[in-house]
Amino acid sequence: MKKVVSHPQSEFTQAVYQLVKLIPYGRVMTYGQVATLLGHPRAAQQVGWVLHWADYDQVPYQRVVNRFGSLADGYTRGGREAHRVDLELEGIQVRDDMTINLDQYLWHPPTQLIPKLKRQKRLEELEFSGIMVRPRSR
Repeated sequence: MKKVVSHPQSEFTQAVYQLVKLIPYGRVMTYGQVATLLGHPRAAQQVGWVLHWADYDQVPYQRVVNRFGSLADGYTRGGREAHRVDLELEGIQVRDDMTINLDQYLWHPPTQLIPKLKRQKRLEELEFSGIMVRPRSR
């Protein structure tokens, strides 16, 4: 199932895609790890939204899991079960509780491969997938 994205991609979105494309077959990163490496340690949810709209044929988003190694309920290709299947096809063992062993599968990219954003923005200014994030009212 291909997704069609008609809006221009933000710098953040492009950096997320670039970093996720580097994750080797059979390895994973976490949403928070991707966000932190791109200079936005509190933007894990935004990374998830960026990947939600990614094209599976272009960006291996199945290789990104949450900080506990849990698979995504909102996995675009069919929820946690589809996420499990996609990871197992890469040789990643998924436990019965739908988690993976991060000690075994977590990938740490070399520093020189991490995309650099031109200008670091505050989280509430961060654009992803053409949508501006607004801070929550308190």
